[in-house]
Amino acid sequence: MKEAIITDLNGRYIEPTLVADSVMGVFYRMEPVQNDDVTPRVAYTETDEPKTVLVGYTVAVTLPDGLYEPTFDVEGYRKAVKVYEVAFDAYLEARAAYDPEGEEPKPKSPQHVDGSSFWRNGLTDEEIEALKPKPQPSQTDVLGQEFTQMKIKNIQQQSVIDGLGRELTKAKLEIMRLKGGQTA
Repeated sequence: MKEAIITDLNGRYIEPTLVADSVMGVFYRMEPVQNDDVTPRVAYTETDEPKTVLVGYTVAVTLPDGLYEPTFDVEGYRKAVKVYEVAFDAYLEARAAYDPEGEEPKPKSPQHVDGSSFWRNGLTDEEIEALKPKPQPSQTDVLGQEFTQMKIKNIQQQSVIDGLGRELTKAKLEIMRLKGGQTA
């Protein structure tokens, strides 16, 4: 068993499910239509099949890691598979007509469809960025910022001390001048 993805009609991821290992591709997911008719049927015949409605897809294609709200391009994938099938049929015809002793080059098999390339992000780049946590500074960065702030504070305090020292010196000189003026 392997994992496949159940999607809605737009290819948006709903939930995972299990399928056989041999299952590959995209398949319709049908559900019966709810019948509001409450009157019992008189007779049931084998041709009476319940009506169903398409509700999504089962995608048995590898889902790449790292996608946000993964969405599968169902139509693009189906077109690519059709192109591959046409190319493969042409390859088989060319291989059947190939003469190893002739001058024509040996036909090459077409490239398989890379189904996982049809998965994409369902969110915009801006929405993805909003989901990512803001980078936290490292402990070294935090300590460096604290050290820088302490140095700035120290320089400011030293400037205040130098200013007070100048004022004190001016005051002492003024006192000495005043005392000197009284004694003379």
